[in-house]
Amino acid sequence: MNTEDKTFQVSEIISRYILGNISDAEKEQLERWLAESPRHKDLFDKLIREEITSGKVRAYERINWQEALKNLLERKKSESRMRQRRRVIRWTRYAAVIVLFVGLYVYFRSNDKLPEINKTQVTARVIPAGKPTATLQLASGEEILLTSDRSCNIKQENGVIIKQDSGIIKYRVDGTKVKQKEQFNTITVPRGGEFSLMLSDGTRVWLNAETRLRYPVEFVGDKRKVYLEGEAFFDVSHDKQKQFVVETEEARVKVFGTAFNVYAYKDDDATVATLVRGSIELKVRDSDDKVRLEPGEQGTLINGKLTKQDVDVEMYTAWREGRMVFKSIRLEDLLHHMARWYNVDVVFSREELKDVTFTGEAKKYEDFSEVLDIIETTQSVRFRVEDRTIIVY
Repeated sequence: MNTEDKTFQVSEIISRYILGNISDAEKEQLERWLAESPRHKDLFDKLIREEITSGKVRAYERINWQEALKNLLERKKSESRMRQRRRVIRWTRYAAVIVLFVGLYVYFRSNDKLPEINKTQVTARVIPAGKPTATLQLASGEEILLTSDRSCNIKQENGVIIKQDSGIIKYRVDGTKVKQKEQFNTITVPRGGEFSLMLSDGTRVWLNAETRLRYPVEFVGDKRKVYLEGEAFFDVSHDKQKQFVVETEEARVKVFGTAFNVYAYKDDDATVATLVRGSIELKVRDSDDKVRLEPGEQGTLINGKLTKQDVDVEMYTAWREGRMVFKSIRLEDLLHHMARWYNVDVVFSREELKDVTFTGEAKKYEDFSEVLDIIETTQSVRFRVEDRTIIVY
């Protein structure tokens, strides 16, 4: 039996062992395999530890496992024993076995096949997720480092109290003070960071990695205008007297009371607005071109051209809830988005790998190795981690 066949067989047997439906004959096979080498026992112990069985393996449930399994079976279908495998596992009846089996199979292969365990490679793949961190620049020019573990008053400027409460920056206006000329603050979130704030009108803003938002500490006049570079989700407080406006380098989003996401990074060609509820207008700066969006629609500006389409808004807003959702997304685009959050660089060994598509979901606060494991279940690509560079091959 060659190494590939052995990997396939052992993955199947261990998945049945973990799920508690292993046969006596399979137990004997497992015991023989464990007796072959101390490395087998080490790997088995590692696999059934809590962090593997309930962590990594459960993560595989969030991928499109039918597609992953199809790819796996296509690689094996030319071998006559595959027909017997199908009868034994009864894929369609035991979905849990399939998910666990695919996960273990990929796990074995990513650990230098059998029976070796490449412990150095596993350790090197650990890249922690981002965390709440940002820099707040006050109107005076003073800069304050923000983290998630502070609850305190930060400053009082011109009758506006700035405080941090449970990791959220909040602005509260002293109503007894006469409104002054607008004073601006700027919050900057680095790569590998995120933060949220509540503006003086009650509007809530979630800022994604590598994002800058410039905004008045108190809105004066007949408009509420903020300036965005990067990605942010806005839940705008309704005020029919004061229109809310998000300015980006290429576009302007006009709002009254609504919830929407704006994606406007300088190093990307597109400015994208995705509407969850309410109604917004996406307009090209210095032009009359504009589109009106309804809930579930997305407006895109690329090279001065505006388009709109119906989308699954969860793909574009789940990031603020701690999830990353992908549906038929190109691998290059997927990793481009993730690189900001995990603060890594991505290198493709071959151009055609950029067009591999992926459907699945990952938890935003997982170690990046967990996410790479999920993507590898597609059997289309592998990853090598060198410092903070991800090599796709």
